[in-house]
Amino acid sequence: MYLSESNVRAKAASLSPTLLSEARAGLSKTASRYRTVFLSHSHNDKDLVEPVRKLLAGQGVILYVDWNDPEMPAVTSPETARKIKERIGTANKFVMLASNTSLKSRWVPWELGIGDIKKGLPNVAVFPVTPDYGTWEGSEYVGIYSRIEQADSGELAVFEPGQNKGITLKAWLER
Repeated sequence: MYLSESNVRAKAASLSPTLLSEARAGLSKTASRYRTVFLSHSHNDKDLVEPVRKLLAGQGVILYVDWNDPEMPAVTSPETARKIKERIGTANKFVMLASNTSLKSRWVPWELGIGDIKKGLPNVAVFPVTPDYGTWEGSEYVGIYSRIEQADSGELAVFEPGQNKGITLKAWLER
C-alpha cells in the first residue's frame, strides 16, 4: 500500500526519539559501516524530505540530500549536475521520493536514470507518496523499479515490479 503524505509524517513522528538517537550515535561512531542512500526529490517536497529522512535514519542509514551539501553550487549549473552524478555514484542505494510533484520535475527523472546506470536495478527503489487529497499520478517509467510501500504488517517493505511479496526496507538497505 502506498503511503499518503500524512501517513509518511505520522510514521516518522511515531519513531522513538531513543531509536533515532541510537541510530545517530551509531552512525557517528562507525559511519563507514552504514549504508548511504541518495534521496532524489523535488525541492517543492521539502516538507516530506524530513519525515523520509527520519524513516530511513530509523533503519540505520545515512541519507544524502543535496541541499544539505555545502559543496553544491549556490546557483544551479553544469557543476550541480556533475556533483549530483558523483554523489549518486558514491551512495550505496538510490531512493526516489515519487510524489506527483517530483514526477513533473526536470531533475528527478534525470537523477533516476543516473541512479539506474550507476547503482543497477537491485539498488534503486521508488518511494511513491500519494497526496492526502487526490491520487498518485505515477508514470510508466517508474514501473520498472522496486517500490517502497507499507506491507500488511505495517512495516515498510520493498517490492520488486509486479510483485506483492517483498522484503523489509531494512533488509533491502543492508544488502
